[in-house]
Amino acid sequence: MLAEIPALPLHTAGKYVAAAYVVLFAIVLIYVAIMALRLRHVERDLAELVQMSERTEQADEPAAREMTLT
Repeated sequence: MLAEIPALPLHTAGKYVAAAYVVLFAIVLIYVAIMALRLRHVERDLAELVQMSERTEQADEPAAREMTLT
């Protein structure tokens, strides 16, 4: 008998279902925004590391040439 009775009347349950979807959408949206920010930071750090390695390679080229000439 209890299985036949809905937890909430159907005309009021729609509001709660809609609210649950809105909350879930907000959580997913916040998660995606946080991941986008982290990705931006990682890309910026990676670009900085690439620049540093290029500067190091350029600074090491004259020393490498001198070693091969002698």
